[in-house]
Formats: sequence, structure tokens, C-alpha cells
Amino acid sequence: MATATAIVPYYDLAKQGTIFTGNIAAAGVVLPVYSNTTQQVGLWNPVGSGKDLLLLKIALTYVDTTGAAGGFCLGYLSNAPAAIGTGLSITAFTETASVSNYPGGGFSSVAKFGQGATLTVTAPVVKRQLGLNQTVLTAATTSSPQWASEFVFNGEEVLTPGTAVFVAGNIATLSKFTGSLVWAEISRS
Repeated sequence: MATATAIVPYYDLAKQGTIFTGNIAAAGVVLPVYSNTTQQVGLWNPVGSGKDLLLLKIALTYVDTTGAAGGFCLGYLSNAPAAIGTGLSITAFTETASVSNYPGGGFSSVAKFGQGATLTVTAPVVKRQLGLNQTVLTAATTSSPQWASEFVFNGEEVLTPGTAVFVAGNIATLSKFTGSLVWAEISRS
């Protein structure tokens, strides 16, 4: 008989209440270039959280507006503080509630997922390219093809306490997207 872990590799983590999803608003956001000091979609592991964040998946869904051909990447901030504050690297962060992937367990995330961040000391740098590209369409396009825009990590992206990533573009003129970011929170002890 097969075990749940053999069938679904993240089942045990989900059952322990360590997997969470952050969702971008249905209306979507225009993802800025990775080096912008105003970011739209971020995952922040505050100093002192006691957890490593293991990125699992990013999924993006086109909403509207015309953008230029470009790709998506992770912008990385290596000096994210414990909280927002004047003179710190993150001075504003609009946190959006994340959802536990094990419903009914009463689990809550230590990570901060949000839409809208202001970074003042340093801008993010490219952590990695995702290999996801934007197809240039307009909302009025009548022959739009269907496509998937999803990146699944293989356990190689970890956010230690005091770091943050932002889903961004390698250029500044992307279309409006909604989507989800999924991560696991693993105890450092």
C-alpha cells in the first residue's frame, strides 16, 4: 500500500501546518522591474522568525493591459528587518493574509506575504530568472492562445530570517497579473 508521502511529496508538511499560499488580488497588479524600490508582490521572512521559508511554487495569471515582451524573476533583498520602520530597508509593506494549505488546523504563517512594499535603503537584486515569459497581448485580442505560467521550485530556494523576495519583471513594462505564491515554513532548530 502506498503512503500519502510517496504519492504527494508535500503531504506531511501540509498536514503539519507548514505550507501556506499567498494570493494576489483578483484584479491583479503590474509587476515592476526587480530593481524598483516599490514592489507589488513579496514574501518576507522577518529577522527572528525562527523559520526558513522554502519556496515551492509561483503561478501567474494574465488579467489585462498591454505590456512589452519580457520575463519574470525573483528580486532579492538580503537585509530585510524584523518589522517596517523609518530608516530600515522596508519602510512600508501591505500585508495580505496567507492561507494554510491544511484547512481547519488553525495554523498561521510567520512569513509576511504582501502586495505593495516600499524599500528605501537598497533596491532588490536579481535572485534568479524564472524562465517565465510574457506574451504581448491586449485585452481586446480575439485569438489569444491558452498558456500556463507556473514555476515549481525543487527545494533550492530558501529564505532565511532577514531576507525577502519579490515576484518581478526583468523589464518595467509587464502586463497586469494575479496569481499565487506557495511556500513551506521549516523550523531552524
